[in-house]
Amino acid sequence: MEPGVVNLRLLAAIRAASVADRMLVSSTAPSSRAAYSYSTAASCASEALLPQESMAPVGLLRRVGHKAWEEASHLIATRKKTAHLGEPWHRNWELDSTHSKVTSGRASGCMGRLFNLVREKKFEEMLAYLDQLGRSQDSLIQQELDVYLYARLMTVCTRDLGPECALPIFELMLQQGEVVPNVVHYTIVIRSLMDLAAHEGNGSTIPGYKGLSEQTSHKSWSSKAIELLKEMRVKGIVPNELTYKPIMAWLPSKGRVEEFEELKKLMEVDEVPFVGVFKYYEIRLALRVADFDKAKTLFIAAKRENKNIASSLNSWFLMRFALDDQIMELLELLPKILTSLNTSHGIATAFQCLGKHGQLETALQCLCLLKKNGEREQLLGHYLIALILGYTKGKKLDDAENALREVEKKCNVKAEASVFNILIDFCCRQGEVSRGLDFLDEMQQRGLELSTFSFNPFIREFGRWSMVDEAFEMKAAMGRLGVQPSVMTYSPLINACVKLGNMEKAYALLAEMKEVGVEANSHCYNPLIMGFSTKNFDKAMAVVKEMELAGVPPDVDTYRVLIFACSLSRNQDKAIQLYEQMTERGIKPNQSIYTVMATTFAKCGNLDRSIEMVKGIERCGEAVGTEAKSAILAGLSLAGRLDEAIGLYAEIKKEGVLPTAYAVSSLMAALGKAGHLEQMFAIFEECRSNDQWPSMTHRQRAEHLNIRCITAVFNCIRHNDLARAVEFLQKVKEEGIADEAVLFDKLFLHISNGGRDENEMCWLDIEDGFAVVGAMRELGLQPSRMALEALLDGCAAMNDSEQAQRVVREMEREGLSLNIFSMIRLFRALVAGEDEEGALALLDKMQVCDLQDSDIQVIIRETLQPHYTAAAESAEAAESPETLPRVRRRVEELMSQD
Repeated sequence: MEPGVVNLRLLAAIRAASVADRMLVSSTAPSSRAAYSYSTAASCASEALLPQESMAPVGLLRRVGHKAWEEASHLIATRKKTAHLGEPWHRNWELDSTHSKVTSGRASGCMGRLFNLVREKKFEEMLAYLDQLGRSQDSLIQQELDVYLYARLMTVCTRDLGPECALPIFELMLQQGEVVPNVVHYTIVIRSLMDLAAHEGNGSTIPGYKGLSEQTSHKSWSSKAIELLKEMRVKGIVPNELTYKPIMAWLPSKGRVEEFEELKKLMEVDEVPFVGVFKYYEIRLALRVADFDKAKTLFIAAKRENKNIASSLNSWFLMRFALDDQIMELLELLPKILTSLNTSHGIATAFQCLGKHGQLETALQCLCLLKKNGEREQLLGHYLIALILGYTKGKKLDDAENALREVEKKCNVKAEASVFNILIDFCCRQGEVSRGLDFLDEMQQRGLELSTFSFNPFIREFGRWSMVDEAFEMKAAMGRLGVQPSVMTYSPLINACVKLGNMEKAYALLAEMKEVGVEANSHCYNPLIMGFSTKNFDKAMAVVKEMELAGVPPDVDTYRVLIFACSLSRNQDKAIQLYEQMTERGIKPNQSIYTVMATTFAKCGNLDRSIEMVKGIERCGEAVGTEAKSAILAGLSLAGRLDEAIGLYAEIKKEGVLPTAYAVSSLMAALGKAGHLEQMFAIFEECRSNDQWPSMTHRQRAEHLNIRCITAVFNCIRHNDLARAVEFLQKVKEEGIADEAVLFDKLFLHISNGGRDENEMCWLDIEDGFAVVGAMRELGLQPSRMALEALLDGCAAMNDSEQAQRVVREMEREGLSLNIFSMIRLFRALVAGEDEEGALALLDKMQVCDLQDSDIQVIIRETLQPHYTAAAESAEAAESPETLPRVRRRVEELMSQD
């Protein structure tokens, strides 16, 4: 190698070392940039010297200290005769001017042009020119295109243009094949790729450059970085600490345990010490994947090796313990590290966790300690807010108020308005409205600023319970106290008015919002659209147009309400039109939209269209949700397509959830009707636990459980398996699954409706009712008057007068005499069965005083109304036996008596 070229490399080494020295002088510990400069210096120097001297500058330049420059300068001075360099080099001379003194003008100009193109941000042109130089036959230019130039070019481009630049230059160097990359080049590329990984998805920042090579366009940056690290090891290039560090720093944030452990093993093979910052990364990874036992063990071990590591990890442990309710660990850690933390967010999160778990004493100690150490009053108030918020999350209203009083008393920290607003909101959500009003009064007495957050919770709760007058009174109080209402004031009022059917008043509120300058949002328009859509769809669409004119675009809930209205009217064409309109506007459907679409298709008898829609959505990689599949399941069950229904039920269960309660009841009913009692009871057992459907209230879960129990009994009786029904009811009684008395009442009420459900499916008849009576007696229960009178109503619904007389005999057996209400029910059954003789006999048994009652007269005339109507058609019809002429005349005689 020519002397000038050799010593140019030495100059590069010296310059890199001087940069590192300046960094070290200004800092207390070697930084990563300083370490990188030393690495570059060592690499350049090792290539600059002759083989027998190659280890000398490496050892020299790796020394940490500002004297490295003087020793390196002495080394260059002793070699100036060999190098023909003339005067000794000064530490501040620019490398570019040095370059021009030791190379030919032509080579210098070519290299200078490369860096000029970088300064002009013409990256793509620079790449093309670099490729052209690599193909040149000029020996001087080929001498300049060495490892150092590529390393410097990659560094400058990355610094000035962005991390996207490193990989294309590196790939071009590999393609040309004249220069063999070393650890410096791989380290630069890997670091750049990991910078890109940290901002993945932001796109290229290089002006005029369209993107990286096709080789990596389909890969994630992190995967490419790991691939390069393994590639350099295969080539015999040993990675160093700086090579591993960018990847190991990034993996914890993504929870990539396997890759981290793999690289940790490679570090051990490469004899790269896994200490210091790498221990920190390992603990962060354990925290990220919620492996608290491992994280705690690593933390304690790292703390023993280096006490300073605690300050960088304490906030991490504090946040994770607080967010994941690790209260015991939090109680142990918080007092030890509280005063050393510099993150108010972490401390606030810890206080919220203390409140949630009712740890008042610890909270008081910590607040007093912070106050003693001079914490600002504003931050102390912020921590009090977090503490009270934690109590509200723990559903502890009394404890929350007690905590407020204790903190003010013992820590002398005054509560801000936000604390009372949180308590007011919590009181209202818990149904303690009067207590919330007490807090509102206290705010006024303290002179705290009232806001919409002080009043809106009351309006929201009054509206939820349809207490419209009280809600409007609270709004009026806001005006009297000078508090300007917000959109969150009006939206619950509009909702309440819609719920009560007062659409005129709800619409007037929208006009009022415009007058007072409060901009309405979709939460104000959507209730109006919902209220109009079920009765006046055109009016609902007019509100949608008004909404758009006001600058409020319809959202996914708007279309959900409109499509739901289509399901009620069984108008699938309109539903499809609305769905297409929504997607054309760029509104992405969510699971609620898929549910109402599936419901619409199912109600219109187009189950196949609904199933195809779900399959199409899932083929696109989207989840349609349990609600949509449940709607299809209910439709399949009602249509009797049991094989498909059972298959869909199993598919939903594989997803770790159950279909909706209504869908389960529908499937059980269909299986029972078809005689598949074993499958019906198997599904009942799978769905009977109290922790199913957590979104439902306890009352709703109990009601649906009763429905499933009744369905099971219905079907046993329907298929003449009374023994199985009795066995099941005995189990219900012994295990406390449901109240058996309530179940029997519901059974008889169902029979009173003619044995039909909401889908007009006939399940039971009067014979089944008598079977239920028998089952009650086997269980030691006495049929109630309500149960037997319900059977009389069932006889009327089924036009069965003979069975009605049988019910009367059962009542006599139970010692239940016929009162006027029993007689009215029996009269309905006799008239429905056209039993004229029986009806006449019953009329004669009724007391005259009862027949003089106006309500009784109305009921009897309504019962006979169809016969009056038929008799009025002609004289022949008036005397026809079907119109019960004698009964009609007898009724008129009895009712005309004084």
